[in-house]
Amino acid sequence: MKRASNLAVLTVEAPAKVNLALEVLGLLPGGYHRLDTVFAWLDWHDKVELSPGSGLEVVSEVEGGLSLGPPEENLAVRALNRLGVELRVRLFKRIPAGAGLGGGSADAAAVLVGANELLSLGYSPAELERIGAELGADVAFGIRGGAARGQGRGDLLQAVAAPPACEVVVLQPPFALATGPVYRAWDEQPARVAPGATERVVRALEQGDLAALVAGLANDLEPPATRLEPRLARLRQAMLEAGCQGVLLSGSGSCLFGLLSSGGAAVARRLTGLARVTCTRFRGPR
Repeated sequence: MKRASNLAVLTVEAPAKVNLALEVLGLLPGGYHRLDTVFAWLDWHDKVELSPGSGLEVVSEVEGGLSLGPPEENLAVRALNRLGVELRVRLFKRIPAGAGLGGGSADAAAVLVGANELLSLGYSPAELERIGAELGADVAFGIRGGAARGQGRGDLLQAVAAPPACEVVVLQPPFALATGPVYRAWDEQPARVAPGATERVVRALEQGDLAALVAGLANDLEPPATRLEPRLARLRQAMLEAGCQGVLLSGSGSCLFGLLSSGGAAVARRLTGLARVTCTRFRGPR
């Protein structure tokens, strides 16, 4: 097992993601769902510190605390195990769990990138993406970052143009949503509310057209998530009334995000009494 030298310490940012479009196209072998989605990184991140030693320490900056389960099930630990290396991992958590923002996957991707650099493992970015995909589709995107189209399980990535300059308001409801129940709710009523959304969003990105991007926002998982947690509908409406130009559930939720050309801080203040609100922007790749 490869270990770091006594002096080596490396900190890697692990950004949150949102899905600008998410189409569920059916089932794949093994019970996975076939997706067509557009990922985009936010300028809001966890930090992953890697150093000599072993073990996992989590420092939570998430309001209300954070429950991540046993260390051996943590994706960051699984990422190290997949590489067959030993390092001490400190996670400085700002991204909430059960939110659809890919926080755990981002941490695992940061571990893969950081361990590769710190230990001079020699993996190419494409090889790291393939390793990441074994851990989860969002992990593969976390290696690449920026913006990308994801097909298959979401792990077959293609580069897309960066989102136009705008502000992103993320609302974290006072409840989480687990991915499995949301997909099972979709399986029970497999409605396609977002047919063609991914292509429309890709075109809007190519054109740098914020209005077209807002018009194209769609997520097939939003109706089943709302059936499981009806409060999402009220929060979505509140975001629109507060001034967001478009609002969408990210991934399987529970976080909602809104886009607007400017004035995000004022919108965030109007929403503060309803939930935790973060005002941020999109960010580019590593």
